[in-house]
Amino acid sequence: MKKLFLIGTLFLFNGCFLESPDKKNGKFLEDVVNLEEFNSAFDDYNSDLPYNRYGQTHLIFSSKRYNKDFLNLVYFNAELTYNKDLALRKFSGNGAVKYDFAEYGALSSLASRANGDFNVYGPKSLSFSQDLVSYGDGAKDLLLFYADDSQGDMEIKYIRSNKDGITGPEKFSLLNSPQDDGYPSFSHYGDKVYFSSNREGSFDIYELSIPRKESERITVESLVSPKDYQLRKIEELSGAHDDKCPYFYNNTLVFVSDRPDGQGGFDIYYSKLEAGKWSKPVNAGSRINTPHNEYRPILPTLTHFSYPLMLFSSDRPSGKGGYDLYMTGLKEDF
Repeated sequence: MKKLFLIGTLFLFNGCFLESPDKKNGKFLEDVVNLEEFNSAFDDYNSDLPYNRYGQTHLIFSSKRYNKDFLNLVYFNAELTYNKDLALRKFSGNGAVKYDFAEYGALSSLASRANGDFNVYGPKSLSFSQDLVSYGDGAKDLLLFYADDSQGDMEIKYIRSNKDGITGPEKFSLLNSPQDDGYPSFSHYGDKVYFSSNREGSFDIYELSIPRKESERITVESLVSPKDYQLRKIEELSGAHDDKCPYFYNNTLVFVSDRPDGQGGFDIYYSKLEAGKWSKPVNAGSRINTPHNEYRPILPTLTHFSYPLMLFSSDRPSGKGGYDLYMTGLKEDF
């Protein structure tokens, strides 16, 4: 009986973030919600919402609000709230602060270091202790990937933070070409990197495959400079039009395309990886897409949700101006 009580107590402490079915784990967000607290009258897009466990998180995105001539990264402490409706807000400071803020505490400094008198696109944070399955003595590295056009064409870069401090930016040379390359996204096992490039004319989606042995410890070096790899254009997802901004989570890849079967402008599409094959891309439909542009969708790592929550940008006229950030559920059959 004591053993059962102890197990139940441990479950309550370790699983308390699941809460009740009508909160974090539950009701599908059908509405498309404008993230008003974060948006401005200037372009706001290309967001990143790091790993979240308790509702407290960080939001990083590109904006022209400070440097009016260029898109630079801005950073906010944020929190998901689960009262009457699901919402993403600036962190109020009320209640206990969870360790996630400390875990990702360097992100503000990393974002500032990426900025300059040039455009910065597509931030993607990567914590080796949270976002990747890394066996053995897991690295404590925190990386911020992005692309900038400081030398003309877009190049993918990263900045690194660990116990020795902050280093970078460094070029992710393996992904770059003489053309535009951007929007890297990573598999949970660190064996796949997805990004978009116009190296063959129009923008297409590419995949970097890194062979990994079972129970292999992932390091920064084995991720950005692997000794063995394969790089290919994903023909099943790419076409004659522009296919951009891939984001991969839980075998689902979301991206945008201006292919002619959409609602107009760039639309959001998604595809599922099953038995090593990509399903035919599905348009997210008129609930999400509009005759205007929808851009850079992301599926944050929210393992306690029963559906994929999606953040994206759009220049639809209902926003504050230019591109605004929005939030909705991608699909219910998750």
